Amino acid sequence: MYLVNNNSHRPAISIIIAAYNASKYLGRCLDSIVSQSFKDFEVQIVNDGSSDSTQQIAENYVRKDRRFKLFSQDNQGSAAARQKGLDLSEGEFTIHIDADDWVESDMLEELYNAAVSQTSDMIICDYFEHKRGGVEYHCQRPDPMDHLSIMGQIMADLHGSLCNKLIRRDVIDKYGIAFIPHVNFAEDQCFVLRLLAHEIKVGYINKAFYHWDRTQNEASQCNKGIHVHERLFPLEMISSYTDISPVRKYYDKAVFLIAYQYLFEPEVYCQNYPATFRPFVESIRKAKGFPFYSKLLVLMKIHHINWLVTIFKHLRGNSILQRR
Repeated sequence: MYLVNNNSHRPAISIIIAAYNASKYLGRCLDSIVSQSFKDFEVQIVNDGSSDSTQQIAENYVRKDRRFKLFSQDNQGSAAARQKGLDLSEGEFTIHIDADDWVESDMLEELYNAAVSQTSDMIICDYFEHKRGGVEYHCQRPDPMDHLSIMGQIMADLHGSLCNKLIRRDVIDKYGIAFIPHVNFAEDQCFVLRLLAHEIKVGYINKAFYHWDRTQNEASQCNKGIHVHERLFPLEMISSYTDISPVRKYYDKAVFLIAYQYLFEPEVYCQNYPATFRPFVESIRKAKGFPFYSKLLVLMKIHHINWLVTIFKHLRGNSILQRR
């Protein structure tokens, strides 16, 4: 079922919202969009088989504002929902907003003006992360700014989300970029990495407009344990680019960060640590910016020296990465 108020004008921006059981948060998200200072946009809401009142809430916005459109489907996961929203969108630019988050009222205006003035295919901005302990500001400035260097940084230093990136629709179509079916964790990071494999022009604006809320939605994928192979998939997907210097150093760093994290995750999320990370030993050794003993801890685990791992973990806890 697709609900839309007819509007023949091609909007400047398409906002894509994949919503699943989002009734507690969706109103806050949509209200922040209604209040935008920039008015030339459409909102493609994809209700991905919700069992709560997500459908009814979205319908209310569609009835009140012709820029809002709603597509309802059986639950297929976030990748399929995002792709459906992208397929339905008609804007010159696209941006994704998660249903449990919200945005500043000047976000679209600032991003669009930056994209036009910089003639960019992608504009990246900073974002806020809301956690139980407070609000954290995340600077997302790429350095350097060429597309392959940014591809590397997206693996290790920068957020892979589509929610802080305004992207020109023409380059998505030109290079045939789509969400990978059934990849429902880091599906947006995979999308961004595949796009950055091509020579697109990327710009940056040093302001935060997006509020990533991790405090309330317990159903969010980000608040659940993640299997290690889901974390490694984006890296494996672009492994053919690791011979390129700007990509390689970030690839090694990203591999080490994941390997270290899973020393502290429940075994159910990484059932055979040595077999999982043995193919990445060289990357772990080459990763720069980490203390020697943190690498030693990972390598001991890979080589089954578990009694020393237990001692090191007890002495050092999870503070090693914070001290790099």
